[in-house]
Amino acid sequence: MANDKRTLAVVLLLFSCITSALLLWKAEPPNRTTLTSSAQLDSLINLTINDFMIPQSNVRMRSVKVDSLFTRNIYSIRVPRDFSKTSFHYQLHQELLPFNASTAGRVEFPDYNLQIHVIFNNKVHRSVFIITDPLLQQIHQ
Repeated sequence: MANDKRTLAVVLLLFSCITSALLLWKAEPPNRTTLTSSAQLDSLINLTINDFMIPQSNVRMRSVKVDSLFTRNIYSIRVPRDFSKTSFHYQLHQELLPFNASTAGRVEFPDYNLQIHVIFNNKVHRSVFIITDPLLQQIHQ
């Protein structure tokens, strides 16, 4: 009886390995779109802001000159205390993935403010600072 269970387990494991190998072999890689301009990053950031129904009055954007050729846009977003900054970061990351861009986040304690940096070609192109404002009411999501 024990040998029958072991044999069945080995057969199922072999079958799943073969199936996995076939799926990996036949699966197409995901289509990657390249960014044609940095304005696309701004568009994707604004899309995420709109998805979370953050009023434009709570969003400030400023440009910081990094060097003679490069300017970085920094978004400061004021949100209520119960706003899910992690969900925002995840959604923004998902929006950027098809464009080979990524995000890196850093939480500042004790206020749990979140700094998100949008990285493309190993360079930070945009920054999004999500700042807790205790005077704001809950945003309905």
